[in-house]
Amino acid sequence: MFREFTLLFILTGQVYLYRRFRRFLTGYDRVPRWIEAAVLPVFILFNLPLAVLYFYFWKLTAAPEWAVTVLMPFFAWHLATLFLYIVLGSAGIIGKAGRLVLKLLQRHPVINQRIVSMRHSERFQQFDRSRRGFLRKSAMGLSVYSFAGAAAGIAGEDDLDIIRTSAVIRGLPSAFKGFTIGVMSDIHSSVFMNRDDMLRYVRRMNGLGADLLVVTGDMVNSQTDEVYPFAEAFSELRAPYGVYGCLGNHDFFTKDVERVAKEVDGCGVRLLRNDAADVVKDGAHLALLGVDDIGRNTDPNRYLDAAVSAARAGVPRILLCHKPYFLPDASARNIDLMLSGHTHGGQIVFGTVDRTPISLAALASKYVAGWYEHGGTRLYVNKGIGSVGVPFRINCPPELTLITLT
Repeated sequence: MFREFTLLFILTGQVYLYRRFRRFLTGYDRVPRWIEAAVLPVFILFNLPLAVLYFYFWKLTAAPEWAVTVLMPFFAWHLATLFLYIVLGSAGIIGKAGRLVLKLLQRHPVINQRIVSMRHSERFQQFDRSRRGFLRKSAMGLSVYSFAGAAAGIAGEDDLDIIRTSAVIRGLPSAFKGFTIGVMSDIHSSVFMNRDDMLRYVRRMNGLGADLLVVTGDMVNSQTDEVYPFAEAFSELRAPYGVYGCLGNHDFFTKDVERVAKEVDGCGVRLLRNDAADVVKDGAHLALLGVDDIGRNTDPNRYLDAAVSAARAGVPRILLCHKPYFLPDASARNIDLMLSGHTHGGQIVFGTVDRTPISLAALASKYVAGWYEHGGTRLYVNKGIGSVGVPFRINCPPELTLITLT
């Protein structure tokens, strides 16, 4: 049902934009006829792959590299046109609402007479011509911005944010002062994040020299077989005090999450599945807890309580939980630090307001990227390194995080 709704939404947007483009071009006398004639073939060309993706999207694991390369312009087109559809469609709705209000006002004879008189004035005619010209240029600029942004997302896929930050932990033993935790998240192993891509990130992470490393879920995108290139790459991940992880929702989207978990464990990333590990340094202890992805029909209390029960009592607690939504639940259990991912930092970010990324992720969660706090518990949301939906990021580069405990 979700795929059908998504397809309908995309096609509706494409039809809407095609009609807008045709109207836009007919407003210019100097536009060559061949450009007008090319609009329809271009729209058809970039929408033909929709049929392939609709039936075979979840089978892209086996796609050859050339096919993935060919699909990139398609993704860029649809990302850019989706943005245009949302902006122009919203502007159209506002415009229609304004015209409806004006029509209602014109029912009053006095107001109607003034409006008619104003429309026939030379000043209004000049303003109207200027307004139409401004709107045309704005639409053109918006189109250029949309397609340039999508192209930049593809061109900048090798960008990387290395975030060095610190966390104050209550009652932290002196042995753990200055202890560093490297965080990776949302790998999304797939044809768009292959073994060599993952190896580059693994080697950069190793280069940061963290004492302990964690991977907070979404090792794969949706297919069980995607775990094998993940395991090959992440078998090189090393840290003196171990490498740990938790499973994310995309790991559970596979048909065999147990096989995914077995391969992840086998490559050296110890999964904490509603469990805990005892990290020991110079005789001091730190409890590292982890829970499986907490789905819509899952009782978070059951998972969190199981992890807490498995943890050493009376020592600082750090929780790995893929989704950041459960910060209040973690706080209720006296977790000192929670490490999450899931949101991709927004992945497609249009700007930032008061440190909150303007993105679709911000509609689903108030925890999008960076630091948050609830009660005595601090949460860090890592932006991840992979992508979902469209295979690139805009204004939101992949992230590796190094947290120093103080």
